[in-house]
Amino acid sequence: MLMLVLVGMTAQAQQKVLIQGTAPVEVKMVYFLGDPISERSALDSAACVDGKWQYEKELPADRNVLTVIADGDQNNPQSWVFLMIDGVPSTADLSAGRVTGSKASIALNSCMRRLFALMMAGEKTKEKEDEMDNLDSMLPVVFIPLIADEMTVGDLTQLLNPSAPYYNHPAMQSARTRLDMLSGNSPRSIGKLFTDFTMEDPDGKKHQLSEWCGKGKYVLIDFWASWCGPCRMEMPNVVACYEKYHDKGLEIIGVSFDTKKEAWLKAIGELNMPWIHLSDLAGWKSQAGSIYGIRSIPSNILLDGEGKIIDVDLRGPQLGARLAEIFK
Repeated sequence: MLMLVLVGMTAQAQQKVLIQGTAPVEVKMVYFLGDPISERSALDSAACVDGKWQYEKELPADRNVLTVIADGDQNNPQSWVFLMIDGVPSTADLSAGRVTGSKASIALNSCMRRLFALMMAGEKTKEKEDEMDNLDSMLPVVFIPLIADEMTVGDLTQLLNPSAPYYNHPAMQSARTRLDMLSGNSPRSIGKLFTDFTMEDPDGKKHQLSEWCGKGKYVLIDFWASWCGPCRMEMPNVVACYEKYHDKGLEIIGVSFDTKKEAWLKAIGELNMPWIHLSDLAGWKSQAGSIYGIRSIPSNILLDGEGKIIDVDLRGPQLGARLAEIFK
């Protein structure tokens, strides 16, 4: 069934999407991503009022899939829902993870949620073994990118065999990057010293990363952008961690992938981000992004007082838990 859905994803040419949705009453915003494998930045959003929301829009012909996330659930993939853009009005219940209406959306949502559940369960179930054994097909292109951030270097080495038919697929880039990082072949590898760079602050003054790193404080280098929905969703958590641990020795350096200074500065104010901010306003061509191999945001690097990398990509409760461990 999954392979039939994936074939349908490549064949669809419909542009209109109409979704009637519900969510827990505390949810204020709903975010829409594209393909959850290769697109982790929000494409759009809709307000949620009293547990109800609606999304109606004409989308490009090459847009086939929408991933819907309730505010606050960006780090809980098992709560996401997935819909096909096939011109059929659908409903999405973000409380139950259920889709109705489009048969293609129902099938896609069922398959994707099952894959998430299997790969995040942490148990060697028979179904999981069957998925892992199916490495001579293209099926891993679907599930490996979804779980790469949770996998050990041993598991990734086993799955990312250069002779596998899916190894060079573009969707596998993030998994290959993570393997390089975990195996010591990346500037973001645990244990490596930070790599310096020079960027400007909001006042146009040039600064080097080394002004703060390796000076005795723990430093979180936070890669983000004003246009990145998941970054904005995560920012209250980062702010809370900064307020709790800054006086204990935590510094945060925000590195923006913005291209427009006005948008960058406006977001800093709107999101109440009181830490150091740097950018070269080069978007995805950012010098820092190139140096550290950042291909998706939000992303971060945690350095110890000596400037050594001790953790990466900490989000949601993971960031708070790691900092609590450090500053206990």
